[in-house]
Amino acid sequence: MKKILKFLKYVVLFAVTAILISILYVFISNKIFIGGKDSAFTDYLSKNNVQLTDKIDGKLFDSDFYNSQVILLGEVHGYADNQKLDQYFLKFLNQKAGIRYYIAEIDSANSHKLNLFLHGSTKDQNLLKEVVIAIQKRIPQQSSKELLEKWNDIYDYNQTLKDSLKISVIGVDTDFNDNSHKISRDSAMIVNFKNSVKKLNIGNEKFYGLFGFYHVLQHAIKKDGKPFAERLKNSGFKTSSIVSYTLDSEMYLPKNPQFPTPEDQKIDWINADGPFMLVKGINDFKELTQPNSMTLFKLNSKDSPYQNSDKLISIKSRMFGESFTPQEKTNTLDYFQYMVLLKNSKALTPIQ
Repeated sequence: MKKILKFLKYVVLFAVTAILISILYVFISNKIFIGGKDSAFTDYLSKNNVQLTDKIDGKLFDSDFYNSQVILLGEVHGYADNQKLDQYFLKFLNQKAGIRYYIAEIDSANSHKLNLFLHGSTKDQNLLKEVVIAIQKRIPQQSSKELLEKWNDIYDYNQTLKDSLKISVIGVDTDFNDNSHKISRDSAMIVNFKNSVKKLNIGNEKFYGLFGFYHVLQHAIKKDGKPFAERLKNSGFKTSSIVSYTLDSEMYLPKNPQFPTPEDQKIDWINADGPFMLVKGINDFKELTQPNSMTLFKLNSKDSPYQNSDKLISIKSRMFGESFTPQEKTNTLDYFQYMVLLKNSKALTPIQ
């Protein structure tokens, strides 16, 4: 009996040691991947950032940005402040650049309903809620109270505009009810976008939209697939991309069979500094942002260190989502030109 107890003692000791070593390995490898602060980057970033509110002044945006025909904001789904950010950018670009066409990661049937809502004589909450609930089929983490509030606010904003500036939505995603996947989503997006531009005869207009992070990348991560933004550029649409990352924030993670989800469907361990999502170079930003803030960084100013770096586009995922490794002979600016860091964002709220 003593021998058995002694054996079990060694087994438990071995198991605990193995777990501790594994945790230590993950901690150390995370620190190595993200990297420490680099003065060449922090000095540059300190001169190329501005805190965002609902009144964007636009001082970081240059002529190259304003000359873009398509401007895209890319998010990691589930964070409430991304909906505010999208709302702020849409209003700003409508006022500053006359952008009135919002391209969306929804299908044409739901964008039609959303346009009926936006241009209706009264706020049809049943119609809007129908659209928000339908989004659960494609992007469960985006269907939320905050999404509903955003479009209610855009409705109110539309009422203040003359008809020539009123905002309309173009849905470029595949049919939410079609699971055949005949072509990739990004392939379908560019086809649907081009068809809409031709049908509406709006080839001279400018466009803005919010998409999942991958879709706004202007260069492929894998050789066998191209994101929507790269397809736009290859089709002759001058494109600017802004990506959003988070620190110290909560994500809405709806209940699903693939991953363990807390009872309140909120998690705080999917941020750019780990432990389960790691963005190379994120430590350069930590001391340049305030709590409860949205900070815009211009990455492509003259002499930017990002033109010779893979920071921000080298991403490691330890649980779910994709890891990204940039292709050889590319740099951060080949993929996007601006970054917004959200600090202390709340999780999106499930719609009732």
